[in-house]
Amino acid sequence: MPEPLFYSFVSLPEGKMSTRKGVVVYLDDLIDEAVAHAYDEVRSRLETRKVEMTEERMREIAWTVGIGAIRYNIVRVQPEKQLVFKWSEALNFDGNSGPYLQYVHARACSMLRKAGEFQRDTDPSKLCDPSEINLVKKLARYGEVIKEAGDAKRIHVLPAYGHELAVAFNQFYAAVSVLDAGPRRDARLTLVECTRDVLADVLDCLGMGAPEEM
Repeated sequence: MPEPLFYSFVSLPEGKMSTRKGVVVYLDDLIDEAVAHAYDEVRSRLETRKVEMTEERMREIAWTVGIGAIRYNIVRVQPEKQLVFKWSEALNFDGNSGPYLQYVHARACSMLRKAGEFQRDTDPSKLCDPSEINLVKKLARYGEVIKEAGDAKRIHVLPAYGHELAVAFNQFYAAVSVLDAGPRRDARLTLVECTRDVLADVLDCLGMGAPEEM
């Protein structure tokens, strides 16, 4: 049976919320603002990359990203610790945030779409670059992280792990060629696929969507 976890009060940069003083933030308003911020960011990134997307699809992604930003920014902190909610952190596409994990997942999906069909190759001798070895080690830790998160009720270790994995994937992506890797191509695409699958599972465990494009 699911067991609830109770978190300490969430504060704003301006100070603690207080129902008696009328200093409160309603969840519906928080969600609306998160989605609006996410929409602006998604549209800006698409325009920068000159990628076309329908208005309906952009709003679907903005909803997924906005909701995920709130969930991630709360559960990344240990329940007994005070949390100051800041938009600059929650919707930072380049930091320890939900949108960052979702964006890296979307990047992995994009690489696999561009690659087309490939033969899964798990030959470790073809993964010799330090960035590849580091990524493989991060992936191998997932089982123990899930166990710790569940058995010890330390949910915050899951978003922490997801961020580490996303960073390792970006380092791998920057260090080696994947689509034009010759005899190592299938092995590297297999590594991309594994990362995509684990990131999708982390996002699902956190109650977040895993968009395939952003």
